[in-house]
Amino acid sequence: INITNNQKKLFKKKFYKHNKFQPFVLDINLNWKQFSKLNYVLQNINGIQPFVSYERTYLYPKEFSHILGYVSEPNSKDLNLLDKKYIGLPNFKIGKTGIEKILNKELIGNPGSAIYEVDAYGRRVKNINQKSGIEGKTIQTTLDKDIQIFAFKRLKKLSGSIVVMDLLGRVLCCTSYPSFNTNNFTYGITNKEYKKLINDEKKPLVNKALSSTYPPGSTIKMIVALSALENKIITKNFKHICKGNVELYGQKYHCWKEKGHGVVNLKNALKQSCDIYFYEVARLLGIDRLHQTAKKFGLGELILKSFNEENRGLMPSTSWKLGAIGKPWYLGETMISGIGQGYMKSTCIQLCTMIAQFANGGYKIQPIFKNNKNIKLNKKIITNESHLKVILKSLVAATNEWGGTSFSSRIKGKFKMAGKTGTSQVRRITKEQRDLELKNKDLPWKFRDHSLFVGFGPTVNPKFAISVIIDHGGSGSSTAAPIAKDVMNELFKKQKKQKNV
Repeated sequence: INITNNQKKLFKKKFYKHNKFQPFVLDINLNWKQFSKLNYVLQNINGIQPFVSYERTYLYPKEFSHILGYVSEPNSKDLNLLDKKYIGLPNFKIGKTGIEKILNKELIGNPGSAIYEVDAYGRRVKNINQKSGIEGKTIQTTLDKDIQIFAFKRLKKLSGSIVVMDLLGRVLCCTSYPSFNTNNFTYGITNKEYKKLINDEKKPLVNKALSSTYPPGSTIKMIVALSALENKIITKNFKHICKGNVELYGQKYHCWKEKGHGVVNLKNALKQSCDIYFYEVARLLGIDRLHQTAKKFGLGELILKSFNEENRGLMPSTSWKLGAIGKPWYLGETMISGIGQGYMKSTCIQLCTMIAQFANGGYKIQPIFKNNKNIKLNKKIITNESHLKVILKSLVAATNEWGGTSFSSRIKGKFKMAGKTGTSQVRRITKEQRDLELKNKDLPWKFRDHSLFVGFGPTVNPKFAISVIIDHGGSGSSTAAPIAKDVMNELFKKQKKQKNV
């Protein structure tokens, strides 16, 4: 068996820390040729015992890598948290990330034991006593295999994430791309392979759906609108004129549409994603009231609470800035917050939860991965039905009426999708750069805008919510919305088949 010098060093390092009364497992995966050859000469080798064991093997090691996670040997920190009965077990592995980790106690089972009589060379002669182990539980997740695989393939060659859930909070899809092979971690990954993953600029080891944070861009506008309505800052008939830019205290704020949208009301402002309209609404509203509304929807909060890799993002306020940065809040920061820029940071799963709570009639949900058939929605976070109605109507128009920002990604037929695009900048655009009229595709990848979309479907009796974020993918309408359309279409097709059956 070929063992490299590096492997020998690692084995020796582990051996010196090892309990000498327990077998020391080299944990080398032998092929059948090596296994049979070793057994053939076993009588000439003292202290060696090849064995066959079960290992966690993932059928879809890349498609589910981030959300299912993987198992591996426990480190010293893990051992401190484990029950004593697991310590010293040969070839023992635990859940390290994802669902494998959070449900580790249920999945792990209880170890068995055996007492053998051995000869002077340590070879087994007789089995004196044996106690069988108890298998861990079989757990059914909420994940839909077909949708997860389809979404993963749809992200090919891009960098980003897709989250899909039903309107009760069951997560059907949570995929991140690029990915890694979880079986490599189970069986042992080489230094070279690991360094390659670490150094990849698209961060394949990061669960982008839970860990990566982004300015939410225009996807936040429905929260801005709701907050302004609830706080009686505006009514659904509030109008404002967009000329393409507005100047305040010597600072110019631009709309994405250079020549402006003209006079727009709330519905058209959401439908066409007018920045000038939401600068004004945010200015009137103030950051603290916006902060309070956003928190109700889970923005700036841990959505799942049990995943170590989940990032809470950030929903800023005046007190937050004073405490974190030591500076007062400025009006200009409120205005750019109205279009999801500035200090705001959100995750893909937060945005999916946000839109699901609009689509389900304004009820608070707790996203889950472990299947639960008895979910009841009791807490209302949108109490005024007319406020909810105007926002949902606007989102339907944004995707299904000409002039809407995601009109080109509409789904024709009985089942339709509704939603809101978002484009979040990763750099501040200077006047000189604006004058050059540089297109997003002409910039280096890391300076391009992020592409976002949040949506729900069908538009009548909604069943599903979706969020898509593509790193440096450009505008939300050009990249994220078409991906959401394809995934939602796949959901509709599956739903039709199930009804036909």
